[in-house]
Amino acid sequence: MEKLRNKFIAFMYGRNGADSLYKASVAVYFAMAAANLFLRSAILSILMWALFIWATFRCFSKNVYKRSLENQAFLRIEEKAARKFKMTKTMLTDKEHCYKKCSHCKAYLRLPKRSGTHTAVCPKCGEKLTVRIR
Repeated sequence: MEKLRNKFIAFMYGRNGADSLYKASVAVYFAMAAANLFLRSAILSILMWALFIWATFRCFSKNVYKRSLENQAFLRIEEKAARKFKMTKTMLTDKEHCYKKCSHCKAYLRLPKRSGTHTAVCPKCGEKLTVRIR
């Protein structure tokens, strides 16, 4: 068994291996497989096979630099989505503050929940905003 393990390690030397994009694509593959149990779609099956082949190609690819660039692009998108999800969760759970978007730079302003019209200054761009809170 140790011989087989060593041969696999030697085979994988210099290859990309399992990175974050690979793990996410495998997770999407399994989600599609679970959905296909109920849908029985030929198109979904073709997409699943394409995703499986692409993920396997990425894992065994020797062009580590290019796969690394792909993974970094994926991680940037994933981080942006996570940040947006966290902000939405904060906005929904915070009962003491009101969140408004700056019309100039699109940054979120956290304002105390007091009814009326207020003037606020964006901390990011310095723009003065007139904010109406109900």
